[in-house]
Amino acid sequence: MQRKKNSLFIIRIISGIALVVLVGLELFKVKLLGDAVHNEILSVLLTRSLAAVFFLTVLLESGDRVACRKPAGEYLKSLALVIPAFLVAVNNLPLVSLIIGDCRVNDTALWVFLFALQCVAVGAFEELAFRGILFPYFLKKCRTKLQIFFCIAATSCVFGLYHLFNLMEGAGIGDVLLQVGYSALIGAMCAACMLLTGDVAVPIVLHSVYNFCGLLVPKLGGGKWWDTPTVIFTAVLGTLTFAFYLTVFLKKKTFRLKEALEPAAAPEPEENDQNA
Repeated sequence: MQRKKNSLFIIRIISGIALVVLVGLELFKVKLLGDAVHNEILSVLLTRSLAAVFFLTVLLESGDRVACRKPAGEYLKSLALVIPAFLVAVNNLPLVSLIIGDCRVNDTALWVFLFALQCVAVGAFEELAFRGILFPYFLKKCRTKLQIFFCIAATSCVFGLYHLFNLMEGAGIGDVLLQVGYSALIGAMCAACMLLTGDVAVPIVLHSVYNFCGLLVPKLGGGKWWDTPTVIFTAVLGTLTFAFYLTVFLKKKTFRLKEALEPAAAPEPEENDQNA
């Protein structure tokens, strides 16, 4: 056990140092590649991958049980509750516009693949940090459903505000504020799914799919990908998904993640039938 802790500590130190170096290269706009888009993909892929490794070691050392556990049947039932969230993530892809040719992906399959890896790295880093560490830390202090609800809301707002750091990279204030808003909503959806499944891999997958579907065309293509019917359908789907998870939350008596975070009950002492 001690050897495992030492190994995790060493990995955390190495990944932390490497992360600081790479973030420094990113802040000072040191180019690894000549093409700006490709350079950003590679830079984000490297930095977020290292950040994900760092937070994974922190999570493992915390001892919190935030991964898939038996019984498998109950876990699979909980995964069924993730379907509406997955539809929201996939809906972020402008499929109709891609089919009719209003938008397109211009880059090569290699860079689409690397961009997909970048989305996984970002999803892993942010979900391990916010839903893997921050959310369970405060959830353990909750005793009522109302407290759990505010825990989801508060940690999701913190996740949304985290995106204000994009202002330091030159992003427009309007775009950043919009990102803060929808990131908080997506964070709440991911937190709800993790609360129901007890598995941090679920929000990582949702986050990665959401980012890939939503940013593929803007990043590696062009054209018109948002139209009035798409906006209306997205709004309706988002509203129905929110109503679904609110209903499930109100009806559920227990939550898999909350149960997993509860300390194990101490075994009762065996009765001694013999007289002292």
